[in-house]
Amino acid sequence: MARIDGSARLFGILGHPVAHSLSPLLHNTAFESKSINALYAAFNVAEADASLKRALLKLNVSGLSITIPHKSWAFRFCDAADDLSQACEAANTWILREDEYHAYNTDGPGAIRALQTAIPELRGKRHLLLGYGGAAAAIAFALAQVSSPGAILISGRNRRKGRAFAQRVQAGTKRTVVEYVEAPELRAEDFDVVINTTPLGMEGKDQGMPLPSALLAPAHTVFDIVYTPMRTPLIAQAAERRCTVVYGYYMLLYQAALQFELFTGEAAPENLMERELLSALRRKL
Repeated sequence: MARIDGSARLFGILGHPVAHSLSPLLHNTAFESKSINALYAAFNVAEADASLKRALLKLNVSGLSITIPHKSWAFRFCDAADDLSQACEAANTWILREDEYHAYNTDGPGAIRALQTAIPELRGKRHLLLGYGGAAAAIAFALAQVSSPGAILISGRNRRKGRAFAQRVQAGTKRTVVEYVEAPELRAEDFDVVINTTPLGMEGKDQGMPLPSALLAPAHTVFDIVYTPMRTPLIAQAAERRCTVVYGYYMLLYQAALQFELFTGEAAPENLMERELLSALRRKL
């Protein structure tokens, strides 16, 4: 057990709800393995405003993972932000430096690394992105910034929101074709990669499919960012239709590893973190 004393640095996850979060397990495991005098806690906060930032500063919280519903707040109230946070207008990481909170977004890079477990070279791939929330924005902008995709197609249930999201991404990624496509208009040959960012298939949510299984073919790679359950309805259908599948836990793992490196300046013990994460997820089965 790593020593934790009065000089320990305090980190945590900020969101509502957070009781289900596996981030404390991941980060405390990593701190202990590196003998880092630090503690990672869960901060269940329903309402975020300027007073919350003042409280965090008074408590000298060294860094935060930020989750639903506070990622937009984290961008608005930070003192500085990385390029991806600025593009998304949302951040999932805060680092305290000289009494200022610097914002980062590791969701996008975490998703890229997850995809690269199946597709090491993403250049030129055509991505079908299901959904248009904060995670979708981080993934879309990250893809456009680092992988030169052939196209990013957006699809979802709300035409107005979907079109507005596609226009926003297109405006920020002028070298990439970004289009909103109605579900009935989708054809299997129009995309190489499917990325589900909707909650469809999540435990306790609507167990429906975010994409008709008839559109899935063996040439496709299917990535569902939902990680509980590990085998979502989309992943199950994709495997049955002989697609390459990417489980959602990879994104959770890699975005946390990037956060750990921002928190500490040290390389994350990814193999250990992955072992602990898989063990926790299997206990939920």
